[in-house]
Amino acid sequence: MSQVKTYSAQAIAYIKQRLLDGTLSPGDPIRETEIAEHLGISRGPVREALQSLLQQGLVTGLPQKAKFIRHLTAREIEDSYCLGGTLEGACIVQSLERWDDKAQAGVEEILAEMERQSRTAAGLAALSQIDEAFHDALLAPCRNRLMAGIARNSCAHISKFLYYKCWDTLFSPREFYQRHEVIYDAVRGRDPRHIQRTLLEHYAESGRRLALVCGRRED
Repeated sequence: MSQVKTYSAQAIAYIKQRLLDGTLSPGDPIRETEIAEHLGISRGPVREALQSLLQQGLVTGLPQKAKFIRHLTAREIEDSYCLGGTLEGACIVQSLERWDDKAQAGVEEILAEMERQSRTAAGLAALSQIDEAFHDALLAPCRNRLMAGIARNSCAHISKFLYYKCWDTLFSPREFYQRHEVIYDAVRGRDPRHIQRTLLEHYAESGRRLALVCGRRED
């Protein structure tokens, strides 16, 4: 990796960490000079980092203009979650013929670990890694990696960075586990319509709750 790429990665990590700790919030301006001085790098890698974050949907702004942390409307949040649920359901249905005993056992094991962690977790942040493992395992048999990637990325940055503090309180850890248990039961049942409906409802409910708490009102 080139030095510029390394510095750019550092800038990306720094901005994401500031989102997680609440130093930066949706709508806040991003000051290139401040970031460059803090990291001891030039502004070039910072600009490259902002371009990458722009493509990820975390940053907004016009070329050669000021950049801001993206602040979504309630509708944009709900639409993103609707897209995620629709695509994930479609990916699972497309790969049902590859949903064998091994795949099922893998998801079942992850779900059991989620249940164990939910007993002591203080909030959803503590369950974020097991949540990713669960959904990744559901999508693993899908051969359409493009669709699977879009499914995972459509709302991941919203919950894990832009509105991390809100996401952490949407459900209790026990509710969180039970919601994923419903998904597992649907997939195990192998009814395509039920799977798609279950995934859509799962994501839609998360989107509705997050939009209600954090979504920007449209003018």
